[in-house]
Amino acid sequence: MKELIYRIIFKKLHSKNADDFIRYISREFDFSKKKAELILNSPPAILCESPSKNIIKTALKNFKDLDARVSVQRVIKDERLPFNIDQWQLKWISKLLNMTLMVGVDSALLYVMVQPETKGNELIPLTGKESEIEKGFRESDSVYVVDDNKILFLGFTTDEDGIEILIPKIIQNIKNVVQQGAIIKISHAIFPRDGYSFYELIHVIQKKLNVNATPRKKSESPSFSKKSPEESKHSHTIPIKNSIYSTLFNDARGSLFNQLITMDLELLWDGLRKLSLSDQTLFCLRLPYNSPLTTILSERIKSQAPSKKKGIDTKKRMERLFSTMDFEKKQTQRKKNQTAVIAKLDRLESLSTIPSVAIQIYNVAMDPKSGIDDIQEILQLDQVMTLKILKLVNASFYGLSQKVTSVKEAVIILGTDEIINMAFGLSLAESFKGPCLEGLIDPKALWKHSVKTALIGKYLCRGRKKFADDGIFAACILHDFGKLFLIENFPDEYRKIFELSKKMQLPIYDLEEEVFGYNHGGIGGIIAKKWNLPESLIQAISFHHHPSSSESHAGLAAITGFANYLCSFDEKRSLPKTTFLLKDHLDILESVLDDFTINSIEDAVKNSKIFLEENKAIFSLFS
Repeated sequence: MKELIYRIIFKKLHSKNADDFIRYISREFDFSKKKAELILNSPPAILCESPSKNIIKTALKNFKDLDARVSVQRVIKDERLPFNIDQWQLKWISKLLNMTLMVGVDSALLYVMVQPETKGNELIPLTGKESEIEKGFRESDSVYVVDDNKILFLGFTTDEDGIEILIPKIIQNIKNVVQQGAIIKISHAIFPRDGYSFYELIHVIQKKLNVNATPRKKSESPSFSKKSPEESKHSHTIPIKNSIYSTLFNDARGSLFNQLITMDLELLWDGLRKLSLSDQTLFCLRLPYNSPLTTILSERIKSQAPSKKKGIDTKKRMERLFSTMDFEKKQTQRKKNQTAVIAKLDRLESLSTIPSVAIQIYNVAMDPKSGIDDIQEILQLDQVMTLKILKLVNASFYGLSQKVTSVKEAVIILGTDEIINMAFGLSLAESFKGPCLEGLIDPKALWKHSVKTALIGKYLCRGRKKFADDGIFAACILHDFGKLFLIENFPDEYRKIFELSKKMQLPIYDLEEEVFGYNHGGIGGIIAKKWNLPESLIQAISFHHHPSSSESHAGLAAITGFANYLCSFDEKRSLPKTTFLLKDHLDILESVLDDFTINSIEDAVKNSKIFLEENKAIFSLFS
């Protein structure tokens, strides 16, 4: 099994504030001060590895604030290898081995591991030191630095006798780089004698070294431990210090998360300080943007000031809280529910499927050779759809100066993508027909909410073609689709979630995560993926409540979540007033919308209400 891992490599510190940099990497990656200083003075060096893009993005922002230049390397974690390897390195080693086979000669693959002679000592990292290590070797020989303390050496046309000449030169060059006492272990395999592939050669090498091929221990490679809800099933688990703090602050959701953020501020901060800066930042992103706690914690995270209350037995109080929360019991039940959700999603037996006309429209959208005539041909088969599109195009929503009388004319004026997204959204009305939770959620009300959200989403993206092309209208239409799945398949659990949300004024998505391990956005994203919808829609639906978790469409996800938030101000009794806009949304909105600040939100609430009132005639088109 292979997994893509992101590796951050330190290159240079541009500012003169070395102390801040040393403090940050010591705390964040659990480095000793000695190692942190060595990294600063001997770049490049690997700082961390993580399968989570979200974690990497948070770290990159922190390094930018520190004025440190870093790069991100994509490496492969493969259970057949005792190290993570750059894709390019893997490709070239395989290519050279094939060349060896074609020429009909032997080649030697050497695996070199370097560690300090004395425990507690640190060695200059090997990363980026290829040119120094390969000094004195033939041009046909190749050095591949795998990480800070491991290299692969490929000796072209080299047999057992040739290895005896290579090894002393490799050892001397490595000692010249690390500049102090080091233990250097070397093992080798001959190609093709010992194997016909890179993996077979590594297997032989491991047997010689008597190295267990299971993943490395935590102490051998600094790594992040935080995982977003959607990523946790793909990430490897890394034990960390202060596990009770990590479990509480990283995994608490719903009512448990509410207990954390309503506890004594100094106790909360003293516990949060036990985590890495990345975990602190991610915790803060889950808070409402306008909560006083968000402002206070943001400042504390920047300053890392100690708790103002002295003599707090934080660990004891956190353990007591952990116990009274029945945290482990709820975690066990969450995992059971998560398994049940996945099983239901795999079958999707009773869930309404995507309408055939929507599939046809989507296929046209994906075909680069399709044009106006193809769109018109599909819509001619559905005269009701055509009429709705023309009514929508001619509404004040678009503010056109002349009346549009045909789909072809609408495409010419508004563009192919606009009409396709509009038609796709309109065609999904049938998918919102399903069971209702009496007195709680009516699918018709959910559909109306989705339409309003889509119109607001379009309003927010006016003049921003990129988000229109990515499908903001369809993303908003489908943002709550996962709720229908949960209502239909887990009605009793969802009734409890809905009632608790109303009673405690907690966001539904957070309670969903507490109970099911997924929120409706994540579930809707899985369904969208099964429908083979575009990646932009999948990520916007999946992460509209946690936009920074999106790998490549955080802006679209944030706008979808913002439109959902604005729509809640126009709702009557059909949906609870528990839609929260998070700091996560605010940070991304400020980066993707021109001149957007926290002060823009109040104006957006007023303007969206006016906009919906002016365009209320449109709602009848979506019934």
